[in-house]
Amino acid sequence: MTIKKTSSALQPGPSGASGALKDPSTATTEAPKLEPIASPVGNVVAKVKTLKFVPSLDPNKKFVEQLMRDRQDIEPDYIYRCIINQQQYFDKYPDVQQSGMLAADHYFTYGVNESRELKRPGLLKHPQAFRIDHQATLFLSSAPRRDGSFVYRCLFQSKKLKKNLVYHGKTEILKLVRAIFNCKELIFSRPEHNETSLYLIELAKNIGVKVILDYDDLLVPEHAEYLGHVRSSEGRSVDAARNNIMGKSAFLLYADEFRCSTDLIAKAMHHLSKPVEVHKNQILASMVRAKQDCVVRLNDLPRRKLKILYLSGTATHKKDYSIAQGPLVRLAQLYPDSFEITFLGNTGSHSAPIEIFNPHVKTVSRVNFDEMLTIISQHDIALAPLENTIFNNAKSNIKFIECGSQGVPVIASPRDEFKAAITHGVNGWLCESQNEWFTQLEKLIKDPKVLHRVSLKARESVIKQHVLGE
Repeated sequence: MTIKKTSSALQPGPSGASGALKDPSTATTEAPKLEPIASPVGNVVAKVKTLKFVPSLDPNKKFVEQLMRDRQDIEPDYIYRCIINQQQYFDKYPDVQQSGMLAADHYFTYGVNESRELKRPGLLKHPQAFRIDHQATLFLSSAPRRDGSFVYRCLFQSKKLKKNLVYHGKTEILKLVRAIFNCKELIFSRPEHNETSLYLIELAKNIGVKVILDYDDLLVPEHAEYLGHVRSSEGRSVDAARNNIMGKSAFLLYADEFRCSTDLIAKAMHHLSKPVEVHKNQILASMVRAKQDCVVRLNDLPRRKLKILYLSGTATHKKDYSIAQGPLVRLAQLYPDSFEITFLGNTGSHSAPIEIFNPHVKTVSRVNFDEMLTIISQHDIALAPLENTIFNNAKSNIKFIECGSQGVPVIASPRDEFKAAITHGVNGWLCESQNEWFTQLEKLIKDPKVLHRVSLKARESVIKQHVLGE
């Protein structure tokens, strides 16, 4: 099996910019670092059991020798075996074998830059007991750094720990290997079913690093027909979606423990007979909008149109949005000059029917996290319609957290996590039927003064229950 250099998540990148990774056992991080860089480990002589390791003058051995310094409890020959399948690499590239170089020395020095394929060795029998002195936790995600999954499940969650390393889906393979050799546990968020994810998880297992898999979505193949992209007809059949989930589910066997974002996901994992911890999604305290800024916006309400926001991170929520589309079109027909609406993210053609009756419609493409919070803060209410499916009930209430942090209350469908966060009419509203959605929107058009109280309550709720200290 091979790891091919492609544009998919967690694929090997150029080695020239790998830098040097600081030994996390000797330094604490005040804030999560996406790409931790520090001075290289000194030129030391390391004792590995009864063997004396003297660094070679051969520059081709530099990377592997650094791994030997990182984990001096592991025999050098075992390190060579667990980072690459030498025979398969030689079979693929006879020129390397003819050169007399070891496969690991060649791949991590030259092979990465030459787009050669890294042959993973699979799970190996441990020839020894491991003694890990490092204290850092490695947070890793298959998602790119601007993706919400990476932000919430890696970047923000890492703030709970003093010693951490944080990497995203575009990080080069040399840095990822070094990070695994410098941590005590790997928390891998939503690993994609590809060769590189398998390689990294197996490497961690092979050198005694605890593997914790983290999920913020439900992996239930038997309910694949309820996935958003399937119900929204985004080009994927039920069978294809089911096969995709089954592929991702294969990683469950590798886990020592699980982490997840909601109680329903945890319940679905209990049959695996491994520890499961729920770590709810939270936002950083520094990202909460100042109360005075919210008050200034709310005080201006009587003199302007109501500002409504619909935001969607992906184009897989067409069926969810259909719950609110009818009520919004009707609202545009009856009150065309009383509100304006912004569609933020991958929202497709949702705005077209409303624009027929109301010209005050704006669309904004996907933006980064800070820009998104700024746009949210410029609105009065946000909409979070969700179909009543098992997948939606397992989802986190991120929209309530993001919008509430900016003093913007949410009208949401009563899915599990939203019901837990919102008290109807106090810090937001819960609406199921289209008639309920229209009635609530119309009330806010006619009497926007209620927004002052509910908006500040939403902000207060987020501060009390959904904020991480810094």
